[in-house]
Amino acid sequence: MKCHAQKNEKSTPANPSSRRNTISEGVAPQPPQNVFDVNSPAAGAANGSHTGIPLMQILSPSDYLPHRGSEHNRPNRHASINGSNPFLDGSGSQPHALNLQLSGSSWNLSSPVNPISKDPLSSQHQQQSPSQTSGEASAFEPSVPTPGNQAHTPRSDLAPHQFTDAHNDWLPPSNHANQNNFHDPFQVWLFPSLGDLDQSPDLLQNYGLGDIQHQYLEEKDPPNRTTYDPVDRTKTIAKVPRERFSRIQRCWGRHPARNHRIMPILWKEAASSVMDNLFSETPFAADDFRTASNWGLDTDCRARLRDTFHTPIPVTFQSPKLQGLVDPALSHGNEEFPPAEILDIALGLFFRRFHPTVPFIHVATFSVRNTPTPMLFAICLIGLSILGTTGATRFVSRMFPSFLQRVCNDLSACAGGSAPPVQQLVVFGTALLTLNLSIVTGDKDSFNKCQMLYVSLTSMAQQNGLFTADDGQSLDAVLSEMAESDDRWKAWSRIESAKRLILGLLLADSWYANLLSKAPIIRSEMVCVFAPCDEALFQAKSATQWQSLLRSGESQSAPTFRLEDLLQRDVESIGRLGYLGRSSLLALLQIQILEAYQRLMPTDQLTVGAFIPWHVYVGDTRAKTVISAVLAANRTAGPLSKVDDTNCVVLWHSLCIMLLADPRLFELAAGRHGALPATAALENVAQWSQTQAARRACVHAAQNFKLMSERRVSDNVTIHSVNALFASALVLGLYLFMVTPGSISSQGAAHVELVEAEPDWMELHDLGFGAESLEQQSEHSLTANSGDQPSSSCIYQFVKHGGSISLNGVVHQGGYESARRVLLDFANLMDGISGRRLGTLTQVLHIMSDDLMNVDPAP
Repeated sequence: MKCHAQKNEKSTPANPSSRRNTISEGVAPQPPQNVFDVNSPAAGAANGSHTGIPLMQILSPSDYLPHRGSEHNRPNRHASINGSNPFLDGSGSQPHALNLQLSGSSWNLSSPVNPISKDPLSSQHQQQSPSQTSGEASAFEPSVPTPGNQAHTPRSDLAPHQFTDAHNDWLPPSNHANQNNFHDPFQVWLFPSLGDLDQSPDLLQNYGLGDIQHQYLEEKDPPNRTTYDPVDRTKTIAKVPRERFSRIQRCWGRHPARNHRIMPILWKEAASSVMDNLFSETPFAADDFRTASNWGLDTDCRARLRDTFHTPIPVTFQSPKLQGLVDPALSHGNEEFPPAEILDIALGLFFRRFHPTVPFIHVATFSVRNTPTPMLFAICLIGLSILGTTGATRFVSRMFPSFLQRVCNDLSACAGGSAPPVQQLVVFGTALLTLNLSIVTGDKDSFNKCQMLYVSLTSMAQQNGLFTADDGQSLDAVLSEMAESDDRWKAWSRIESAKRLILGLLLADSWYANLLSKAPIIRSEMVCVFAPCDEALFQAKSATQWQSLLRSGESQSAPTFRLEDLLQRDVESIGRLGYLGRSSLLALLQIQILEAYQRLMPTDQLTVGAFIPWHVYVGDTRAKTVISAVLAANRTAGPLSKVDDTNCVVLWHSLCIMLLADPRLFELAAGRHGALPATAALENVAQWSQTQAARRACVHAAQNFKLMSERRVSDNVTIHSVNALFASALVLGLYLFMVTPGSISSQGAAHVELVEAEPDWMELHDLGFGAESLEQQSEHSLTANSGDQPSSSCIYQFVKHGGSISLNGVVHQGGYESARRVLLDFANLMDGISGRRLGTLTQVLHIMSDDLMNVDPAP
């Protein structure tokens, strides 16, 4: 900032008044003869009354300061255009002064009447203001060296003391004298930002734009010219400064260098990868080792994990449950990473206890040393959670928040970067393990913190087309192009891992949306995914064993499936899906049910009636097919499929309960939203308990209790099964809690055993899901007192007419005591099978059973 007119004693007015030192960078030039001339109408009006703040005063960082001191001994300075300031007192009783300290000297300026001096001597030093000529710069001192680029001096290059603020009447008084500068907090809100001034039109001439208009006018083509010379075109393009493109490039974000949808090239990319395993970052090392009791996690791998995730989250950000457990005196010692031996044990627990539920990592080609560090750390954290010791639990709880942030950052970078499909699948796999980790820990806070990760991960997978396999390449064609060698086994394993990872994302969307009671993200009607191949092929330990299985009749390819396949009743093709395929198909049905529930059921969480969900779905065009699809799945993944998979059958029973009973109603009745909504919800449960749908729901709930009680110790329990067991406990317990004991005994029916009996599902068919025909009523009009009546007919009669029930030989007449005992049995069963997974649900059952135990039944 520099002044442009030298003051002269001859130009000093007779009555010196307050002056304005205007620093007008970035402000359009104003005509001095019309604006600042004291004889002009504008100047005359300035001496009158005022109703507002002049625009020039607000927009330009000007200094409206009075002057003081003598006019003598004042060195010549370059003054900018000034005029009288109407907002300052012009009387001589309050002299003003402008004091600028530059190079150790004081600079006092007076306010002349004429804005520009007419003295010929002063005209030698006269310069134009930046508002008049945007291509020149001036200096306060003649001795100050002129910068190399005289076009503009940015404000950011000026010292803070070169800006002064005025004590104007319309500004609040300052309490500190050192705040009278441009950087005063109040002035920041009034003056244009430095960034706006740096990008003002004054900078255009810096980039050679000042003469472009004249150049275009001089070289304009004549009117009679019919062709355009390529040389002229080149000259025209050359006129655009190169710096302009650089500035525009900085304004725009970088476009990704790839197609967002990775499905069209996924199979080919996975087959042609140089890695042995899909989730590896380098090829196998020559010295990689693994024994029967060791996964190869040595001290070097531990050091790699510790160096990457060495900073745990502060105690203030940890779970409140953890804060009460951590001893401050031991906090420093607990920050150490577990020993390599403990991490190796956790790795083994992961592959034995958790991985069979979501088997997408190829174990035979898995290498600890070549697995990406975030994925390896997620595997170790899940294993430590399963280990369940005090030190392991504290370490997982302390490290989970920072690790979750790292995974979210990697996922964000994957969304905006240009990573190849294989690297994106590595990030997706790590995020999927992190979602499961939030459930395995049993911590409610960890589960809530993962909601944004769940939304981002599932949305990105759907955006990339991972759930629309029909849009991608022909998988059979890709497999047929692979050469007959050991590398073919590894290429096939990478493709199989990608297929199973997609199914794992599908499963996660179903159980996460169910736990959140929200609509799922995946669009079920658009899903088309590949079924996994036989589990024996995926577990083959070598290429020789894999080829031997192929020669024995196993297929290296598998069909695709979608929801429409259930309605076609093609049992043979669906039977080839395997465990993971059947679970994914049922999860896809659950996604459709959850979508219909969120779309059709009442939106108010606190005012739900005695709605039976299938009554609502049958009237909707999109949702009415879900009933027949669930019943058809009985032959492929339910009890009639005769599959040796407890989790699939439990999930099928859970889908039936979701159609027969409103889950939100039972959560309200249990007290999820307090006592007042629970009272009204219990009244609705009492109305629901009188329907056939309620009694059939009790049959499915009792079968879930039986299946989970009789499971083998080696059977792994999925998240779907734990959640299904909790829903069964609420349905059966609250049914007995609210059903009228008198109405049960008045039927005169024998006690119907719901747990030990084997229901005839062909006989039950859709009983409870629709109106019975007259033929079915006459066919099954059996007396309930007949002693030789088959147990299946007893169950049929119970669903149709009601009656008293028994569970494991214990007769329940209904009421408080029966409900308390049933809820306690379910809670104890969940404690034994779920570990710390979904521990909040188990706690709810214990609280409900204790509360009901304190209430005596009516006589």
